[in-house]
Amino acid sequence: MSRSVGHSDLTDGLRSLGLRQGHHVLVHSSLSSLGRVDGGAATVVRALLDVVGDAGTVLAPTLTGDENVGPHARLLFDVDSTPGWTGAVSECLRQWDGAIRSRHPTHSVAALGAGAERLTHRHEDSLTPCGVGSPYQRLAADQDGVILLLGCDHESNTTWHHVEEVAGVDYHLQPTPVSAEIRDADGSMFRDLWVHRYGTPRTFGAIEGLLQQRGHQVEGTVGQARARLVSAAGAVSVGRQVLRADPAFFVGAGE
Repeated sequence: MSRSVGHSDLTDGLRSLGLRQGHHVLVHSSLSSLGRVDGGAATVVRALLDVVGDAGTVLAPTLTGDENVGPHARLLFDVDSTPGWTGAVSECLRQWDGAIRSRHPTHSVAALGAGAERLTHRHEDSLTPCGVGSPYQRLAADQDGVILLLGCDHESNTTWHHVEEVAGVDYHLQPTPVSAEIRDADGSMFRDLWVHRYGTPRTFGAIEGLLQQRGHQVEGTVGQARARLVSAAGAVSVGRQVLRADPAFFVGAGE
């Protein structure tokens, strides 16, 4: 039977990967891939916070949208109580004391640390889920912004949707805006916004070789999981170049 994975195993692995103090890190994760972690998801969150330190920020997607969202019905999102479907680590961070959750009704992000307020502020005013004014865009504009894929690959990397939105690809968004009610401790607010259109297969992993070649991605092991640390700015730059050359790159790559 393999030994369990502890806090120091995680911090050592994260530092060896290149995560450091002052990073603002958007984490996509699979808790089970790490092995048997002592203390579960809370140990992972604590390790991430300890590595980025007081000047850094840990963020995680706390997504709630699905294929049933559309203009036929009002979308209701409670910032405090609507759970995300992005895994145990993301949910643990969302419920962590002091965490801030952005108020977008389908693609919210939970954040904890020095940049939490700045990176999540007024996400509900973004006309598209991951577009201008979203945490995904703000992270990519920060020189210390990185993306951590912990036991998962680029198919889980929500930042590629940001790239699709700013590139204006024609397969990504529903053609009609959706009415949403967003509830928090201060009451309700209402927004009309565009949401994702489901059903178009993607192969986001097709861009991985370019990220490696240009020095925007490094790989290693954290716990028992394969991990990738990616420059958020580098990823967005390469992604935009790719979609300018071929708007169907993420769709056609798997054909």
